[in-house]
Amino acid sequence: MIARLIARARRTGARSRGQTMTLFVLSMLLVVLMVVLTLSFSMKVRERIEVQTVADAAAYTNAVATARTFNNIAVLNRAQIAHAVAQAGAQSLISWTTLYRAHLNATRSSFRGAQWPYQIMQALCACAPFNGFCRRACRCGRRGMSDLRALQNAFLNEDRRIDPIFRGADARAALQVLLHQTAQLGIYASQRDTFGDLSDKLRDQSFARDVAQAASAGGNPGEWRTPGGLEVNRKELRGGTACSDDGAACDLPMSVAHAVNAASGSRGYRFVTHRSTEMGHYLPHQLRVFLLAFLSRRSFAFATGEGTAYFNKPAGNFTMGAVMNLIPPYASAVTGQDEGTVDTIYMHLLNGGGLPCPLIMPGSRQTARSEVVASGFQFRHRWTGGQDSIPFVHFLVPCTGGPSSCPGIWPAFIDYHFTGVTEEDNNYAQPKNFALVQRDMSARPVADPWNFFTRFRFERGGRNNEFSTRGLELADGTPNSVQTALATGIAYYHRGVSLGINHWAEPPNLLNPYWRATLVAPDIDESGLDDARRTLQNGGAGTAAQTFDALLGAGYRGIQ
Repeated sequence: MIARLIARARRTGARSRGQTMTLFVLSMLLVVLMVVLTLSFSMKVRERIEVQTVADAAAYTNAVATARTFNNIAVLNRAQIAHAVAQAGAQSLISWTTLYRAHLNATRSSFRGAQWPYQIMQALCACAPFNGFCRRACRCGRRGMSDLRALQNAFLNEDRRIDPIFRGADARAALQVLLHQTAQLGIYASQRDTFGDLSDKLRDQSFARDVAQAASAGGNPGEWRTPGGLEVNRKELRGGTACSDDGAACDLPMSVAHAVNAASGSRGYRFVTHRSTEMGHYLPHQLRVFLLAFLSRRSFAFATGEGTAYFNKPAGNFTMGAVMNLIPPYASAVTGQDEGTVDTIYMHLLNGGGLPCPLIMPGSRQTARSEVVASGFQFRHRWTGGQDSIPFVHFLVPCTGGPSSCPGIWPAFIDYHFTGVTEEDNNYAQPKNFALVQRDMSARPVADPWNFFTRFRFERGGRNNEFSTRGLELADGTPNSVQTALATGIAYYHRGVSLGINHWAEPPNLLNPYWRATLVAPDIDESGLDDARRTLQNGGAGTAAQTFDALLGAGYRGIQ
């Protein structure tokens, strides 16, 4: 009995031999399949990450290029303002120099005002043969009139002596003012070239193309696409003429008032803003006028002065002209003005005169004024007792700075959008940009060994319930060979802390170079999602745009 059981067990073991091997082979097949599928999906994910990384790098590059361009424009705007300040300085020198001629003429008039008592005494010469008093009066009167005429002639001759020197220097200084304006217009041309180049490159995705080419090094460059024609990028930048569009930067400013104010506040040097006698600015005038009077006839002349330069037409205080200067057109001229007084004392006694004539006779106080106006239509150069015979040398080109400065002389410049800076929903007009990068698997010359074709059926039904990667298109004919990535960057303004002051609330502008760059979600402003959709459509990624809409419609918020 026991023997029969042992024999049966041996026969049964022989029939079950190899089951472990079968289970092992089936398990290994399943493991290999899982590993292969994992590698296949991992390669897809890796490639998707690569495409998104390239898109992120391109969007950040776009934002950096925008920030650097805006910083460049801001520095050039400051350079324009520096040229305007130099114009004010040149006009100050012209007017200050011209005041010397005004002092000369005013001194002549002042000494002329001292003649009347000596003229009276000279009139008594008619009775001089008959009366001793008349003889003394006639003698001192003639002496006084001779001295006063000599004093006047001395100042007249000095004015004539410096006239040719003055005219030559005046023409050269006026040319310098015009050359400053020429430099300003050249700066504007440079701004336009730089800004136009940026907007074209962002629209055509030139930076994204460079990034994609760098990413494809060692691989197949042909599979990378960076479609151009992204008008949203250009629209975000272009503010149009006089800020007629919605972009960040305007080709011509709507108003130049803030630039004029910046120039006025940047004049700095006291000689330009408020030169005065107390500060010693007119010491050369005072010394020459004094010495000329003393050396000519040992008499005295005392001159004073004060002056300034500004960017407008001359107007008196509390006049209608002063009110009109507060409204457009701004910067209608570059004006230098000086004004002073001259007081004289004729020393009759020191020149051999005597009684009954006044031994010391003060002249009448005279006002000396000089003014030089450089503009497009009302250029002039005049002073007390004279004016420039060729005032057109002070001509400046008008109407280059847009409607708010015409017929003014302020130069054209690229300005930040004056209404966009107040729109919080539009991110204060700070420009965002999109980078659209695609990777076409069908362009690969050799098939991807890890690109396994699979098919998943989610439920019983039609073909729309089936996801198939068995080829380079889905079961419904939708292309499946192109991976699409969209990234968003932004150039934003942030000044930070300087000199212990936090400027975090300073609005965006193109006067200070504090523009920076970063990556953001596409819904950074109110039109962001619509702009992202238009970018996908304009870039030929219609399927991606439809997917984008479907995800948003299904409540997907990962895009944010």
